[in-house]
Amino acid sequence: MAEQFTADTVAIREAARIQGQLTDLAGTCVREFVSAAARTAGWVGQDDSMARELGPRDEKERHGTEETGASLMEAIINMAGALDVNGGVIQNAQDDANEAIDDHASKTGRH
Repeated sequence: MAEQFTADTVAIREAARIQGQLTDLAGTCVREFVSAAARTAGWVGQDDSMARELGPRDEKERHGTEETGASLMEAIINMAGALDVNGGVIQNAQDDANEAIDDHASKTGRH
């Protein structure tokens, strides 16, 4: 007898929906962080030795933080998409199996 395969496609789709909400939340957090950090952009000064020493490092770290936030959002988006696709593939497999069973039953009179 063949192995039994079951999956809860509703739960998979719900997980994808929740991942989508996490994407929205992560996007909001990153935008708020970038906005708040921008308000402190001039803290190192403009033309003194501290500005010359720390300015480039501060700029690099700010840019890196923005890139990390964007990468995080992209990863969450991709996970949500993968969950949604996975749910669709499983649902299609279940639908095809049920259709084949029903087709067989209609031809033979038994399941």
